[in-house]
Amino acid sequence: MIRIALAVLLVAGVASAAPKASSPAQKQADALFEKGQASYQGGKYQDAIAQFKQAYDLVHDPVYLFNIAQSYRKVADCTSADEFYRRYLEAAPKAENKDKVTQWLEELRPCVEQRQQDQDAARKSQEEAERLRNERELAERQRVAATPTETTVDHGGPLRIGGIVLASVGVVGLGAGVAYGIKGNRIQADIDKRCSAPNSCQWDSPPILALHEDGKSANLRAAIGYIGGGVAVLAGAALYMLGRTRVETITVQPNAGGASVTAQLSF
Repeated sequence: MIRIALAVLLVAGVASAAPKASSPAQKQADALFEKGQASYQGGKYQDAIAQFKQAYDLVHDPVYLFNIAQSYRKVADCTSADEFYRRYLEAAPKAENKDKVTQWLEELRPCVEQRQQDQDAARKSQEEAERLRNERELAERQRVAATPTETTVDHGGPLRIGGIVLASVGVVGLGAGVAYGIKGNRIQADIDKRCSAPNSCQWDSPPILALHEDGKSANLRAAIGYIGGGVAVLAGAALYMLGRTRVETITVQPNAGGASVTAQLSF
């Protein structure tokens, strides 16, 4: 009966419960009730709520529901106070303070309705924000899906590389032709210098014949370098240009019927 007396001291008009046999759970609930009463009287209503709830979890006595509702009313949480007052009346329909609780419920009704309206408005605002976000995401996906995509397909890479290599060989050949041409001209100048005066040299002498043969060989190699190098440079350039024509830009344009594909050659 100590617990019930404390409950009456805390909140006037609470329904009395029949005495219960002492048990570990009941003893723990009574201790929590005393802490809740002290917190309530000290103005620590949130602590009182937690302690009364712990007590109710141990012993489902309606008095705890009433005290929880009273504490919520003290912190102006009308929604929670309304909930626990109603739970109290459901658990104790013949409570002596039923009329007083009903009066409090009526007093709380405008606040509860306003809180409900605020919650409904917040929920609708959140739903509207979610709807707008989904619409934006859908529009962005549709925009991306409708954007033409371009893909470059290069079939001419090997041809261009081969053209560059071949042209490089041609340049080397032309360089060799120039070098041998210079050598041939130098040999011819040496021969002309030796035989500039009449009867100054014998054309069938071994030194003159050797120079003559060296000059012929240099001129032949120069001709081969010029012709072969020139042909290689031209062939390399042609091969490179052919490779350029093998680069394709493929564009895929989505449309209502599927997609259209266009290809464009690069020169």
